[in-house]
Amino acid sequence: MQHAPTKSSPVMPQLIILTLFWIGLQLVATWVKDDFSHVSQYISEINATGSTAAGAFGWVGFIPLALISFGVLLTARPYLRVKGISHLGWTLLFFYPVAYFGGALAPCDLGCPVDGSSSQELHNIIAVVSYFGFALGTFLLAFTPKTTWPVRCAFVLLSVVIALGFVLMINPALAEVRGAIQRYVEVAHLVVFWLLLWLKPAEADGGGDE
Repeated sequence: MQHAPTKSSPVMPQLIILTLFWIGLQLVATWVKDDFSHVSQYISEINATGSTAAGAFGWVGFIPLALISFGVLLTARPYLRVKGISHLGWTLLFFYPVAYFGGALAPCDLGCPVDGSSSQELHNIIAVVSYFGFALGTFLLAFTPKTTWPVRCAFVLLSVVIALGFVLMINPALAEVRGAIQRYVEVAHLVVFWLLLWLKPAEADGGGDE
């Protein structure tokens, strides 16, 4: 009888909090910033220098989100059968909280341009490294020992969605919908976190019988 991946998992409450906090951040941004667009603006522009409540969103939005995701990864580790290259994959998932810390401590300029202030330049570097680093980590999780093929394929597909999504959202030709693209990519990040539930030792053993 195969074990349900969500049973007896201390990670579940944190995953729920992470997901709800992320959704709440989007909703609060819409409420506070009348002219904010989730379709054409990046999430980092919620905390853009010179925008409404700039700085506040970093401290009460981005940093708590980073800490929650950081906690999810640390809590999950003892319950994951990752080793070798897949352990490296788990480590690279920490680029997710790094990206949100970066959004708070190195906020982008209004419009999040390619060229801008020193904070914008640092912000851009963090974004590139974080997105591709997380995508690589997701791909490497597909090599977790004795993981089922559907889960392996899901990790590979999500890694492509994240990497390709980043390339698309920074394409000037898609500037009008770059925010929407990023939201889809962010959802892919969250799905990766939820898929960690399928990498518990019982599932890594192929869902053994009791």
